Amino acid sequence: MTGSFQVLPGIAVIGCGLWGRNHVRTLATLGALRAVHDADAEGGEAAASAGNVPHHSLSEILDNRGIDGVVIATPDATHAEIAQRALEAGKHVLVEKPMAISAADGVRLVELAAGAGLTLMTGHILLYHPGFQRLRDLVRDGTLGSLRHVASKRHHIARGAPRHALWDLGPHDVSMVLELTGCLPKEVAAQAATPLENAPPQQVSLLLTYPDGLSADISLSAIHPVKLHQIIVAGTDAFGVFEDSQDWQDKVSVIRPGLAGSGGAGTPVSETVPLEADEPLRLEIEAFLEAISGGPPPPSNGREALDVVRVLAAAEKSMATGNAVTLDSTAPDNLET
Repeated sequence: MTGSFQVLPGIAVIGCGLWGRNHVRTLATLGALRAVHDADAEGGEAAASAGNVPHHSLSEILDNRGIDGVVIATPDATHAEIAQRALEAGKHVLVEKPMAISAADGVRLVELAAGAGLTLMTGHILLYHPGFQRLRDLVRDGTLGSLRHVASKRHHIARGAPRHALWDLGPHDVSMVLELTGCLPKEVAAQAATPLENAPPQQVSLLLTYPDGLSADISLSAIHPVKLHQIIVAGTDAFGVFEDSQDWQDKVSVIRPGLAGSGGAGTPVSETVPLEADEPLRLEIEAFLEAISGGPPPPSNGREALDVVRVLAAAEKSMATGNAVTLDSTAPDNLET
């Protein structure tokens, strides 16, 4: 591990489905796994066996003083309720995205964690991806010039039951856009399509606008036959590209000229950016363990996660009304059309 711990925090995983099992594996490898829980007893026992820890009830985990924190990887609609119970029991919380499915629930969790002095973070895993972090650094160190636009695409065929593209895929891209721009947008507009009958929207498009002319667009599809996970930052001097669907040596590139030189006759020149491969989930969990142990707040802390929920909630309202939605900077759980 990169962090140093006098006593390694003990963590339990709540929810042992496809992604929860990845948390079980990673925490067991790091030596921090203490217990698991799943509503499906058979699945929970299998995860417990894989992690060499007991399968406990949720109440047993929350009452166990040897467990410092929990990872919540249950269905989206249950995140806020279980996270609240865990915080009230004095546990640090890493809850999978989205942190909540309403801004009001998100506000309550953030306030509860702050009042109890507990770490609250969300699994916005791409904030820990070395490729995205390199793109963020290119923005911050001025390599790309002044930031003018961000374009993000997340297209693939989601496995299992039909997914709500906004709430299932959107947190990844919204979290990256907010990290790159450094602030909330002023307005959010969204449109959705539902090609499959009796299913949530599988295709969603978002447009985020900022007061200074900065903008971002996000395209999400859970029924796309060609996988594309790409985010492009348009700067005045150059474009930065992070395409996670590429091999590690090709994930990040810089393309010149940028917007200020786009009217010239020169041919754009692309160069790949050196990148060291690493596992984002391990880096995310290590950030959680370090925060519990007195280290810095993780990038995907509770307040960051609340901002993501606010944008998603605004997008959902825009989809329902057909109008752009203004984010009220004075009231985190209020949206205006």
